[in-house]
Amino acid sequence: MSGTVDRKPSFWNYLRKRYETRRTIHRRVPWKGFVFTAINAVAIAFFVFDRPLGQAAKDLAPRLITVAGDITDIGRLAWILAGLCTIFATGYLVRRRLWKVRRRFRMVYFTQMTAYVGLSVLVTSIIANVLKFAIGRARPLIYDQEGVFSFAPFNADFLHQSFPSGHSANIGALFVALALLFPRFRLGFIGIGLWLGATRVIIGVHYPSDVVAGLALGAWFAFATSVLFARCGLVFSIDRDGGWPTPRLSRLL
Repeated sequence: MSGTVDRKPSFWNYLRKRYETRRTIHRRVPWKGFVFTAINAVAIAFFVFDRPLGQAAKDLAPRLITVAGDITDIGRLAWILAGLCTIFATGYLVRRRLWKVRRRFRMVYFTQMTAYVGLSVLVTSIIANVLKFAIGRARPLIYDQEGVFSFAPFNADFLHQSFPSGHSANIGALFVALALLFPRFRLGFIGIGLWLGATRVIIGVHYPSDVVAGLALGAWFAFATSVLFARCGLVFSIDRDGGWPTPRLSRLL
């Protein structure tokens, strides 16, 4: 055949074009200020709070430790991804109750929201676990033997994978993503995230600086991913005044 058949552009080319169209009008990610603030917060926790709180965690009320142990696994990657898959499946099954005219659009948008949260948490978890392995900080569980300044880089031992906290990183990504998607409940999500991060100190498996670093890492990737999605025209809208990414939730309602 001498002629050629026009094909629809691939999904990735479609996203690339949308990204190029929007990236010049969207704010740059303020990573310098965030990194500076996060490093100082981690340093303060490391030199001021790690030793006394690491020691005090051993003397906390058993009931408090039990409660913290029951809820701390909310930060497990498997639990978060399982929850997101359940939400997606539920939305897929319920979609038939939506108005026919808007059914396809609402389902696509709901899928984008789920993908945003899942991608934020997944990327954060990968980075956090690579850092934990490379840094090799000793956990509070062996504080009496090695103290707070013990590091064994590239050690696969669980007892030397304390910094940053993987659970806290997942929690930071999850709840900052939810705070960006539902700004009306932003303070509530942030408060829940902070308390869940604190459970890692209460049960004695992480120092405060581990938790601060994990929460900051997760928060950063959730925000950066929201900017990426906004530049692709997904989930978030572009604010021409240089503000924060704004969710398009009104289109889902």
